[in-house]
Amino acid sequence: MAIISQKNLFSWENLEKLTDLKRLELILNNIPDEKLMRKLENNRKNGRDDYPVRAMWNSMLAGIVLDHERIETLRRELKRNPALREICGFNIFKRDKE
Repeated sequence: MAIISQKNLFSWENLEKLTDLKRLELILNNIPDEKLMRKLENNRKNGRDDYPVRAMWNSMLAGIVLDHERIETLRRELKRNPALREICGFNIFKRDKE
């Protein structure tokens, strides 16, 4: 009987070795949310436009990945962490311009 060895297509060990921000990037790059984003952006129309829909969505996903139990802790993390803001799509805060 022949034994054929195969490489694993997915390894939890490799995922666990990633930093939280790399894990978030992996999720944001692979989640099939384009159709949802287009629909939400079209529905926004003339509503408040303080922050982009995609950045807000990405930040909600970041809250899950980074294990924030409350929106307030996520907001504090976004304020103090420029790398997280950039990954989520908040490249420039309007308040930073003022």
